[in-house]
Amino acid sequence: MELVFKHVNVEVDKKLILNNVSGLASPGELLAVMGPSGAGKSTLLNTIAGRIPLSSGTITVNGHSITKDLRRKLCYVLQQDIFFSSLTLRETLQFTAKIRLPDKMSNEQITSKVDEIIQDLDLTRCVDTIMGDVWMRGLSGGEKKRASIACELVTDPVMILLDEPTSGLDYSTAFSLIEMLRSYARDHNKTVVTTIHQPSSSIFYQFHKLLLISDGELAYFGDTGKVVDFFHKADVSMDSHYNPADFILEKLKEDEKTRLKIVSAMDQMRNSSNWPVKLRSSEDLLDDEIQPETAPPADIMMEQPYNEKDSVRVSLIELDKTDDNTQDQKWPTGFITQYTQLTLRGFKTSKSQIFSKFKLIETVTLTIIVSLIWFQLPRTEETLRDRMGLLFYMGMHLGFTPLFDTVIAFPLERMVITKERLAGWYRLSAYYLAKMTSELVLILIQPLIFITIIYWCVGLNGVSSYYATLGTLCLHSLAGQSVGLFLGIVSMDIRKGMTQATIYIMVTMLLGGFYTRSLPVWLDWMKHLSFQWYTFSALLYLEFYDGPDLRCAVRTAVSESQFSTCLDSNSTSIPSSEVLQFYSINYPYWTYILPLFAFIFIFRIAGYFILKFKQKPNQAK
Repeated sequence: MELVFKHVNVEVDKKLILNNVSGLASPGELLAVMGPSGAGKSTLLNTIAGRIPLSSGTITVNGHSITKDLRRKLCYVLQQDIFFSSLTLRETLQFTAKIRLPDKMSNEQITSKVDEIIQDLDLTRCVDTIMGDVWMRGLSGGEKKRASIACELVTDPVMILLDEPTSGLDYSTAFSLIEMLRSYARDHNKTVVTTIHQPSSSIFYQFHKLLLISDGELAYFGDTGKVVDFFHKADVSMDSHYNPADFILEKLKEDEKTRLKIVSAMDQMRNSSNWPVKLRSSEDLLDDEIQPETAPPADIMMEQPYNEKDSVRVSLIELDKTDDNTQDQKWPTGFITQYTQLTLRGFKTSKSQIFSKFKLIETVTLTIIVSLIWFQLPRTEETLRDRMGLLFYMGMHLGFTPLFDTVIAFPLERMVITKERLAGWYRLSAYYLAKMTSELVLILIQPLIFITIIYWCVGLNGVSSYYATLGTLCLHSLAGQSVGLFLGIVSMDIRKGMTQATIYIMVTMLLGGFYTRSLPVWLDWMKHLSFQWYTFSALLYLEFYDGPDLRCAVRTAVSESQFSTCLDSNSTSIPSSEVLQFYSINYPYWTYILPLFAFIFIFRIAGYFILKFKQKPNQAK
């Protein structure tokens, strides 16, 4: 597919970023877009990809205006390689293929496609290596870049756009990558457009065409090997044994007079008769030879041998048919497929985080320490506050830990999600529902282990109360995760999210009902904003409703019991129901549980709508 862009102008915030830029990219060739930093290279690429709206000018593919349907047949490889670090390369590619290729393709066909891409991009050696990040060693920089390209090639795009693919790579890796792209473009007859900053001379001459931008203006377009002659004709000569890429960028940044001289020479070249972008496309040439009234039907053309011009025509016919068939199919796969694959990926990534050795060490250590501190706690008035302290700590630990974990994890995950949403991989609803369910089992395993051991080590209130306590704290963990997810979505970065989470947790803890049960009237309403308060109240109810009596405190000259039963009679025990009344637990158990469901649903639904409307990835309409 031939890409042609003419007189492209892009204005952002009333500032002209691209000014009358023209060029073309042909199948089987590499087009390099170069220029000093801030020249507008990435803006041009984003405009072609449809991520920045075009102010004026035209962008066509084989003479067709570039539409949303056609943009789905392009692929865009970002400069930053963003992946889930714990997944292997094979798992990453398998997920990408299953969610981006049509549902009608079998697993064998998908696997075959993935294996073919792995072979083409020379990724066989690292296919079972995790992607990795700054904390976990995984793929190298060059392998990650090839992996980014591989994820885009699974759909067999008609055009490949790359933003600074050699950024951060050493010379050998960068050269190998560009050489691979050149071979792929030639072997698969693909159109490849890439921005590049300052390549070495050997990399520079790998490109077939060069488009040079300076301050948003076209400084050169043509064969890469002819750029030095062009500069010479513009009275800007290059010394011998000089890297052409370094030379042309230095001259563009040297001074404004030199830059304008080069741009002026380009303007003269554009007005000449041999300016390539002015030539009619193969579509126009074909129309001169095959008139509409004499052109054979499309089905006959498909059956008969045809020459290169016929090939262009057939490709266009097929493209039109594809557009007609898919214009109502925004997504490559159905909701069920997207939900299933996203759930599996979410489960794998969450499993590596929740079951990391550090998490296991944390859970085991805290379980042992808490069990020893409160081991077989006597049921007496003197230890009543100790028992309440244990219940409060259980809620605090199992609510605030998933809150913090989610606040930290989601901003990192959001980078991947934003990239995939921009490329139109799946519905936001499928992703969000998958996230809710994929982590459900894993997030409840820690409370199950923690509560089961501690409950019986301490000697809390009976079997039925154990199951109710377990269910309450599992809901509490989900409520904490919901709040953390909301804060992670609202926050733009981890530091901001951590600050918001810390403030919320401190307020929630202070209002949770353990440190004080008697708030001022004007502040008392705020306790209802604390999910910790509802959980603590529910746990008190479960511990003391129909529970064994407590032994009254021993009277001394300086202290006596707080409970009337011990003061007004010769009783030596306190009914559990009196403990509930003393601490104002006056409502049934379910009244403390229902608000936890409200926290779960309200914060998760609010997070979805913020993602959908407020933090929607920028995409040109």
